[in-house]
Amino acid sequence: MTTSASDASRLLDLLWERYASEVPFARTFVALSGGHFRNDHVAFRTLARPEGGIALFSRVFERFGWRPAGTYTFPDAHLSAIYLAHPDGLPRVFLSELKSEELSPRARELLAALPVDPPPPEDMEALAAWFSPPSPPDEAALLELEKETQYGAWLLAFGRKVNHFTGAVDDVEAWQRRMREAGVPMKTDIEGAPGTSLRQTATHASPLPLRLRDGSTRTWPYAYFEIAQRTGGFDGFLGPQARALFDMTKRS
Repeated sequence: MTTSASDASRLLDLLWERYASEVPFARTFVALSGGHFRNDHVAFRTLARPEGGIALFSRVFERFGWRPAGTYTFPDAHLSAIYLAHPDGLPRVFLSELKSEELSPRARELLAALPVDPPPPEDMEALAAWFSPPSPPDEAALLELEKETQYGAWLLAFGRKVNHFTGAVDDVEAWQRRMREAGVPMKTDIEGAPGTSLRQTATHASPLPLRLRDGSTRTWPYAYFEIAQRTGGFDGFLGPQARALFDMTKRS
């Protein structure tokens, strides 16, 4: 399959359309930006396992020209991550994975309900649809797993769906104020002190009605919209800041 930067951009556009239709805070940012914005990165969550996790997702994006550019570990959350950069300056892709072998036997048992990821299709529309939720989870399993790993519970709920997109801005403090004034619930703090090469904040996660295995529904925090300010040509991520943002999908 021969791909181009236009193919890569098309994939991001399709993923954005699906994501933004369910994250109204992202639409607010676009409106305040005059109808368009620079996307800093898009992020996905995965479960580390044979033929899955970061290895599988990275192959999807490498097909479109992205290349691994940095690695990170988050021992307290049992996570590892990489980011991929594109030679044509397209948004970065941030991939994280949950290392279930480090969790309790019961957590591993609950995560085993997550279906194995099928091979990503070649067709563009079908590939965008591949980034989809799993079959409806069992509510008791979801709540039990959440006690040990909210990241794992998020995977049971939303699977391969986009976790967040990110607006690149020149002044993260100004944008935090602007979003709050527009009525958007924002993270209390800005990650990164003034002058830091990367400063980040985010909206709260938009809740989605989640269909459960028994046919009922309940709301669950789905995805947030991140805002990032880079200086000095810094291209990567800062581990402690990224760790703090993982918690934006916790239930309050």
